[in-house]
Amino acid sequence: MNAIKKTIYGVGLMLCGVSLTSCDSFLEEYSQDLAKVTGWEDLDEVLLGDAYIKTCRIVSANYSVGTENRDSDFDFLHYMTDEITMTEYTGNDLLYYDYTVFPFYTWQQDTGTDYNLRYSGGDAQYWNTLYSRINVCNMVISLIDEQPAPTEIDEQAKRRVKGEAYFLRGLYYFMLANLYCEPYAPSTASSTVGLPMKYSEVVEDKEYTRENLEVTYENIISDLRNAEEYLEGTTPKSLYRAGLPTAKLLLSRVYLYMQDWSNAVKKAREVLDINSRLLSLSSKTPGDACLDASSPEVLFSMGDYMVASLFSDERRNMAKWRVSDEMVALYSSDDLRKNRYIGNSQFNRPNAFRKFNGQSEAWGPINTVGSVFTFRTSEAYLTLAEASAYSGDETTARTTLEKFLATRMSGKVSVDESGNDLIDFIRDERAREFLIEGHRWFDLRRYTVCQPYPWSKVIEHGYYYITRKDYDDVIDRIDWYRLEKNDGAYTLPLPRDIRNFQVSLGNASRPSRSPYLSTKPEGDGGDDWDDDDDWWDDDWDDDDDW
Repeated sequence: MNAIKKTIYGVGLMLCGVSLTSCDSFLEEYSQDLAKVTGWEDLDEVLLGDAYIKTCRIVSANYSVGTENRDSDFDFLHYMTDEITMTEYTGNDLLYYDYTVFPFYTWQQDTGTDYNLRYSGGDAQYWNTLYSRINVCNMVISLIDEQPAPTEIDEQAKRRVKGEAYFLRGLYYFMLANLYCEPYAPSTASSTVGLPMKYSEVVEDKEYTRENLEVTYENIISDLRNAEEYLEGTTPKSLYRAGLPTAKLLLSRVYLYMQDWSNAVKKAREVLDINSRLLSLSSKTPGDACLDASSPEVLFSMGDYMVASLFSDERRNMAKWRVSDEMVALYSSDDLRKNRYIGNSQFNRPNAFRKFNGQSEAWGPINTVGSVFTFRTSEAYLTLAEASAYSGDETTARTTLEKFLATRMSGKVSVDESGNDLIDFIRDERAREFLIEGHRWFDLRRYTVCQPYPWSKVIEHGYYYITRKDYDDVIDRIDWYRLEKNDGAYTLPLPRDIRNFQVSLGNASRPSRSPYLSTKPEGDGGDDWDDDDDWWDDDWDDDDDW
């Protein structure tokens, strides 16, 4: 292994979470790729194929259900929030998917816990996905300057590739920090545990330690500033490649999380100076998709839209998941999003999520943006409003909100709130606008330490246990779980394999969690199926990676 000095996936033994033997073969498998790098085009291809998040979706064919690129699925973020609730319907094809989201939906101490409260593994998926892509970025950044650039076009392309690599690395470290570290509080960041930071493409067999959170965020900021520098004057190859406005938008988000209000305002303004376009929802009718690649708001997108499938009524079966009543209640009657982001399912079930795919069939390749990694100009407006309000510039906050809400409401908009009421209004507005886009969990985290108006809430989830009875799926019981205010579960534990193999990294003190109440459904809780509907016992494809 020591002979392999550079490799695309050389994450380092402790960070990739594999054994010595498997890491040897893993690195050897990709060691030849480096020898094939003869120009910036090769590194551009590597970045696209191995650094950007791939699309993950549910596919259904011949009465068998599976997924593509499941390691790229970050939809678990939605299930920890107050946005989604499980329903009583039992006849859904996606029963096995329900099992995989159990530890997130119920905030388990180990995210490798199964629905029987036993550790079954698989909790290193997201850690490994992000760190493996970080090391691809490390390799690209290390090698790009060595590549020939005989023309000005080639030189611009090299700058673009380098800028994209810096952007992705900053984004992935930001994701890791908000998954596995405590929320950023300026007064305690220097004494709060951050991330193990790896910036070398060389495979290193060593004990890793975690930087403090302040240093972690400083490094994220440094990457994103480098992204700005190298992306300046370049043009993204497509909507699915990061450009300068996207780097600035992510910087404004990072500053917002750090409570650095002046820099958050500055970067949000810079985004809007480049692109201030908004989609007027009055141009859409209920049943239309409101968020896709054609939207003038979308700056960049990558990743999955698999969550949209969970709101689909497939064949005669009813969707297991819906938007929570609590979220629906946030929308007023004159809010156009109430019947455009949310609506009825194909079989007229209420509270289906319709922002991404409208009223169309949710299975298959229908959506063109992701549900977690989509960057929109609307975020710049709301960041500008929030950071301005915290800075004491409430006039800018209110006028920014009014301009934004004019595209979301059916009537005249006037924002009159001030002080804490204005902050509460902005927080609710973020919940309404970014419904199931990956913002809510991180927002709930940062609100707990956001001064001078910290806030937290209790969230309750009911998990429906399904059993087989006389060829029917029926509800056996409902276990109820509660996330308390300022709960320690807002920080995920390090994956068990990682912390056992690299004890120097420590772990978050995420509390253990059992149901506080178990209830029985009214009636038998089952859907009436014919014997022929017992397809999943016989036809399930064991190769489907659930």
